[in-house]
Amino acid sequence: MIREASRHDKQQIIGMMQEFRAESGIKQYADLDNLPYWESLLDHIFAGQGIVYIAEGVGLIIGCVMPTIWCNKTYAMYELAWYVRPAFRGQPVGYKLLKKYIEYANEQKANGRIAMFTLSKLSGTPDLDYARLGFAKMDETWIQ
Repeated sequence: MIREASRHDKQQIIGMMQEFRAESGIKQYADLDNLPYWESLLDHIFAGQGIVYIAEGVGLIIGCVMPTIWCNKTYAMYELAWYVRPAFRGQPVGYKLLKKYIEYANEQKANGRIAMFTLSKLSGTPDLDYARLGFAKMDETWIQ
């Protein structure tokens, strides 16, 4: 079952994010483990600056609402992480997490809280037809 996470899920969220980091292959993140920062980030999200949907022990998706780069009065929701534990990949849970994120973001757009929302794709993530879900590819991120 997918549900909106709460502050009581912090340890589970942080644990999954540590797994996500280990699997990401982003060497610049490998040794970063600032737990006070994660606690603070989640506190802000739970206070209304985003959303976390969680499938208990299976996966999560996290979105953070913040001003856009162009205007501090225009907000966007940025997907920070979309993670499903390896044993559950290939099952519908990943899509269901994404669908909840999209539904929430579309509600936020409809009520005027955000102007847009994003979804990122790591290089090792399977290709989905993101356009079918309403997304348009705008850029790529490269890391050195």
